[in-house]
Amino acid sequence: MEKTESHSQLADVGTLPLGRGLLLFAPLLVAASISAAILRYPLHGAAILFPPYAALTAVLLVSRRRDWIVYIAITVLGHFAVSLGPWSFSWVALTAVGIAARSCLAALLLHALLGPHPRLDGVASLARFVVAAAIVAPAAGATIAATNVVLHDSPETYIASWNARFASNALTALVMLPVLMELTRWLSAWNLPRLGRRRLIEIALFGATLAVSCALAFVALANKQLDSAMAFYAPLPALLWAGLRFGPAGAGVALSTVTIAAIIGTWHRAAGTPSGDAILRLQMFLFLTAIPILCVSVVATALRDAVHLYRALLASLQDQVAILDADGTVIRVNESWQRHADMPSPCPFERARVGDNFLLCCRHAAEILATLHPEDRDPSPRRLFHGTAAVLLGEYQRYETDYELKHDGQRDWFTIRVESLERADGGAVVTRANITARRQAQAEIEEQRRQLAHLGRVAVLGQLSGALAHELRQPLAAILANAEAARHLIERQPVDVDEIGAIHADVVAEARRAAAVIDGLRAMHQRRDMRLEPIAPEDLVREALRLAHTEIMTRGVSATWMVESELPAVLADRVQIQQVLLNLILNSCESMGEKDTTERLLTLGASESGSLVCFSVRDSGTGIPEALIENLFEPFVTTKPEGLGLGLSIARTVVDTHGGRIWAQNDEGSGATVSFLLPSAPRGAEPIALPDPSYAAPSPAVKVLA
Repeated sequence: MEKTESHSQLADVGTLPLGRGLLLFAPLLVAASISAAILRYPLHGAAILFPPYAALTAVLLVSRRRDWIVYIAITVLGHFAVSLGPWSFSWVALTAVGIAARSCLAALLLHALLGPHPRLDGVASLARFVVAAAIVAPAAGATIAATNVVLHDSPETYIASWNARFASNALTALVMLPVLMELTRWLSAWNLPRLGRRRLIEIALFGATLAVSCALAFVALANKQLDSAMAFYAPLPALLWAGLRFGPAGAGVALSTVTIAAIIGTWHRAAGTPSGDAILRLQMFLFLTAIPILCVSVVATALRDAVHLYRALLASLQDQVAILDADGTVIRVNESWQRHADMPSPCPFERARVGDNFLLCCRHAAEILATLHPEDRDPSPRRLFHGTAAVLLGEYQRYETDYELKHDGQRDWFTIRVESLERADGGAVVTRANITARRQAQAEIEEQRRQLAHLGRVAVLGQLSGALAHELRQPLAAILANAEAARHLIERQPVDVDEIGAIHADVVAEARRAAAVIDGLRAMHQRRDMRLEPIAPEDLVREALRLAHTEIMTRGVSATWMVESELPAVLADRVQIQQVLLNLILNSCESMGEKDTTERLLTLGASESGSLVCFSVRDSGTGIPEALIENLFEPFVTTKPEGLGLGLSIARTVVDTHGGRIWAQNDEGSGATVSFLLPSAPRGAEPIALPDPSYAAPSPAVKVLA
């Protein structure tokens, strides 16, 4: 319903103001009425062509609906002016009603079937045009005209009158209406086509050819000694030329010109009174010629528009594009690819031109790299060869890879994408883009993220300064006490060697304990590569609680932990996972600040979840606002007035880097739980050193060296 109303509104809003329409098309409507009187056969009251129908319909198509009455009135007055003398008033009035009804019906149907601005740009639109303007509307007009004949006691029968007027208006729609539709559309929008020099020369040659063809047709029809069939063949070259090169408008001009020449020739041949057989032959010729020529014109126009769009699309793309056939041969490239191919490049597949085989160019690049130093050898061109071949064979729909190019002291990054070409013969589209600027920007962003993660660890250490001081004070105090005890024992005689040995062992143990605390502090302060190693979940939970012990005690929080027995080890970086757990513990402690000390409960847990291990931090605080749960781990999202919203964002980055997932949820009653998953370590897994958590730019999938 809404779609129908929208189309109706669009059709009602014409593009032609009434003042300009009267200035441009009132003479056309009057001239059409005069020409209809000239072309009418006296014995039949009808003509092979009836120009008022085409002229009025074309004007109505570009006019506002409320202005239609003005153009109809002009046409009716013109018809009365040229027809009232030979014919009675009632005859002329009813004929005028038929003209208006035909044109209005045709305009309404064309708006409904082809939209507010009808154009013949395809076979489907042509078929709708023929149904509306060459069948339905002429049939309605012929019914009114034939009724007029019967009412005025004409010797012509109803069927003969109906056939004559239907054929006249149907031919008018096929021959004259297409060109008038284009003409009125151009003039109403003041958008006349721009013609180049070559196009003007072609139009001049076509005009000369059309004139010669019409002259031959006229001579063949006017001269009784010549076979009139020659008239049906002489115009065909010009008509085909018009259909192929000038579209429906050019075909309409050619058809109209040929038709007028044929009508005049038929008059001369029959001495002004052509027989019914002569008119029938002429009508059959026009019908059988007009429809194929219009089909040729719309198909040629559609193909030409598609080619122009295809060329414009290729020319507009800044990326380098090459089109391959099913064998991998380059059949088309855009200007960007051509410019790049003209530049010196160490990669043969970058220099591929039209006619070159892209697969062979990739293989040639692989052969060149095989001759380089072993450290510089890379199978990437061979992978590109296999990926392109797979797309051409239909095994992949798309293949994409990146590669690095070092040339003349410069380092550039490119991404190359091969996509299947959707056509019957197969093929592929290769798109290459320079992503150096993107890589540099990505590297800068990743460096900023690396610095942000480091600052996040430092901030956590600042919050835990009391706990660290406490952790260091205990082993140092124990070392001092053991040293004093050992001094006193040495002063005694005899010396208790066994006791001194035990004291020495205690000193070593406490020193190692202090060193471990310092190493942990240093590790969190340093910016280093990520080291994945198998770690027991229980150790991670214990260490996190130990580091946060003083903070937990200071805030009056009761902390417990629950770890399932026989949990598999997780493959993780100890320092980074400690950072995640510490962030979650400190956030939980702060969320319980408004609770009574007896209600401040913190629970750390670890449990198995399939092939993953689930860590959770649960508190009894105020919970998380529902509006923030979905975006809680986004940068700069925080529930604390003084918070920056970076801690949980860093936690998500670390967990994602480990191949896990983190989420938060409110618990029933009060409090919230933040959980994250980490993959379990395979049996016998060895430690793995990686760049600090995926903050560095990803390594290239393809590397090509000069």
